[in-house]
Amino acid sequence: MQNAIVKALINEEQIRLYFIDNTQLLRDICALNQELPKPLKLLLGKTISAMSILSGTLKGNQRMSIQVTLSNPHHMIFAEAEANGNVREYLNEELLRTSNIEEKSMQDLIGPSGMIRVIKGSEMNQFTSITDMPNQHITDDIANYFVKSDQTPTYLYSDIQLDNEASLLSSHALYAQLLPSAPPHLLSEVKMIVKANPDIFSKLNAKEASDSEEALIQLFGDAKIIGHSSSQFFCGCSKEMFYGILYSLSEEDIKRSMERNEDIEAFCHICGKTYTFEQKEMQQLF
Repeated sequence: MQNAIVKALINEEQIRLYFIDNTQLLRDICALNQELPKPLKLLLGKTISAMSILSGTLKGNQRMSIQVTLSNPHHMIFAEAEANGNVREYLNEELLRTSNIEEKSMQDLIGPSGMIRVIKGSEMNQFTSITDMPNQHITDDIANYFVKSDQTPTYLYSDIQLDNEASLLSSHALYAQLLPSAPPHLLSEVKMIVKANPDIFSKLNAKEASDSEEALIQLFGDAKIIGHSSSQFFCGCSKEMFYGILYSLSEEDIKRSMERNEDIEAFCHICGKTYTFEQKEMQQLF
């Protein structure tokens, strides 16, 4: 089931384990970023894949936003997940304009001094934290956030397959987190099982829930599926949201555009839509 998060408890209900086939979700995003070089597409894909499965950990109207600042402080990644499964992401202009990037690895892109800033919670109760990126790997370092900030051992795994032309073949993600009082070695065992089974997602993502549960039992000894949720790309932008850009322009700039009979365009970095503000709309600002 594509874009469906499967939620389970394993190891005598001491670990919650979620997994997802988010191939279609990433295809939707890659369609908006076709010109990205392979390293940036992989970095974007790994980030949004992790955020898609983390959306399944949120409740009510909770939201989780992350800002990844690479070692070059002008290079940033922004991503957001909501409890309803909506996820969105973009790379900032400075990172998109980086030259000679085709042969760089994720470790090269992140560098030795990357930082992750996380804002999590509801509108009335938000928690902000900043953690470093010791692994220089996007999913490992998002998992490190939970360890450092929440003191909760967490494992995130994202498997993205691209062909030689950087077209997406498949994408899957897995999340495992120890529940209170569970011994730490159990999470290490989960990691070993995942690494020892390169075809793990073909086993887990069965058409029938009973087959997925049986695969979990075969892999981890015992398991119980406790629910499902969906995750999907959703920008949510609108023309009204971009009126703030007009208000941020000086009166002189707007009048100059009107004198030249020029429209003003606003571009959404997330979904790629362009909103045009015509002369009559600019006149309403005065």
